[in-house]
Parts: sequence; structure tokens; C-alpha cells
Amino acid sequence: MHDAFLKSVFSDRRMVEILIYGHAPEWAAKIDFSTLREESTGLVSKKTLQRRHPDMIWSADTVDGERVLFLMEFQRTAERLMALRTTTYTALTLEGIAAGPDFRPGDPLPEFVYLVLYHGEGPWTAPANVADLFQHSDPGRYRLVPWREGTGNDRSRDDLTALVLGLARNLSPEDMAVQLSGLWRVIERHGDPGLTGLMVQTVDTMLELRDYPARLTKEGAKTMAEVVDRFQQGMDELVQKCEARVLRRQVTRRFGEETAGKLSRLLDELPGPEDVDRVTDALVECATGDEFIERVRMG
Repeated sequence: MHDAFLKSVFSDRRMVEILIYGHAPEWAAKIDFSTLREESTGLVSKKTLQRRHPDMIWSADTVDGERVLFLMEFQRTAERLMALRTTTYTALTLEGIAAGPDFRPGDPLPEFVYLVLYHGEGPWTAPANVADLFQHSDPGRYRLVPWREGTGNDRSRDDLTALVLGLARNLSPEDMAVQLSGLWRVIERHGDPGLTGLMVQTVDTMLELRDYPARLTKEGAKTMAEVVDRFQQGMDELVQKCEARVLRRQVTRRFGEETAGKLSRLLDELPGPEDVDRVTDALVECATGDEFIERVRMG
């Protein structure tokens, strides 16, 4: 009954204007009161699926074009956790605005003032700030944990959490190799076999799920060193295959398909990148296809 009476009174914009002048005077000079309007309080918490909202919401535009919300709660008793409730309702209100069709990325959230209109017995004794409900926490502020690259000379390179976050990014094979190497160094310094086993298993699974060539995601590694070595070995093999394809095209252009076919069989037997360099030199220095093949075969 009491709330119904107060809601009927403060449904009149003249009373809300008086309220703002009397109890939020810092906004009174900034507001264009012709824009003062009552808003819907119907908010739904997606998490709890319960309707949770302030008793009333009014909004107004400032002379500078900003929007201000005045959230109102009619309270007959002094609730110790009132600051927690008002913080929750404020967050839900702003969430609803941010999810609305008229809110665009980059738009500022409206400013807000929460007014608790008390009509109970005795003085109000509950804290007005949610921070005052905690002894050691800082509610309303979050701590950012950013990803880090696997290289660097500062202390951040030893942050295992930040390196793991880096692995979750869409990395090129080259960048993934760097990130894995950084993770390996930090895991070794931790010296925890259980942690090492966890990282080996989860990183192996992560690499399998990524859109990398199968050659890069060899299974069965038991240590982080093996994970890094196998990934790097796969990258080296891919590079060599790519270089071999380029060589075949160059040989085809200079000496023809027959010589390129002979080179293909020889390239399969070449053990390392230094052999590819030697074949490249022979391609430039030899005058005929037969001389080129003989040079490659002789080493």
C-alpha cells in the first residue's frame, strides 16, 4: 500500500523534478527537464530468469545531449545489503540498454543516480556504497589479465596464465611455434610434473583442433619439449616441401618436364635444407639438364 501511494505520487514529473533539485542538485543545472520521462522497469536477469528491477526509473537528457537515469527505490526498512541490491538493479538496467536495438557499439552508457526514498522508523543505518560491504575486496573493478607473446625480456614472459591465453588466439604456425617455446620455458621453471602433464595433454588437443596442416599436429608427445620439437619439425618439413615445389617449377621452366621428374625422385632422398640450397646453386650454374641431374646426384 505504501509503495503504491509513493509510486502514484512520483509518477508525476513535477514531483520527480522537485526530487532531483532537492537530492541530486549536481544534475539539476545540467538537465533539460522538458525531456524528463518515466521508463519501463521490466528487466529480466538472464542468469536467474527472475524479474528484478527498481521501483521506478526516470530518464532525462542533459543540455549537452547526454542521458541520465534516475533509479528510485521506496524503502520502509533499513536493509544492510541495500547497496548490493541497487548495484544489481543498476547493472541490469544498463545491460538492458546495451542490449537494446538503439544501442550501437561505441555508444556511451547513460549516467545514473540511484535514490532510495526511506519512510521507515528510526535512522537509516545501511551502507550507501557497495564497497563498504566488503573488508578486502574492490567490487565494481575487475583485474585485466592480458595475453602475452612467448618472447620478451620483461617479467611478463614468466606469466603462465598470460602465455596460455596467447595460445587461445588465432595464431599462424610461425607465431604458434614462438608461443609454444615460451610456454615450454615457463613450464620448465615451474618444475611441477602434474602441471606439465596437464599442459602437454591440453596443448596437444588444442593443436589437433586448429586448422593447421596435419603434419604440424603429431600426437603422442609426453613432454613440452616434445610438443615444441614436433611442431617445429613439422614446420621445417612443410618449408622444405614448399621449397621443393618451387624448385621443380624452376627446373621445369629451364630443363623441361623430364628433368623435373628425375629431380622429384632425388628430392625425396635429400635430408635437409642445405641440400635444397645446393640444388638451387646447381640450377643456376649448370647448362644442361643432364649436367644438372648429375650435379644433384653427386652432391
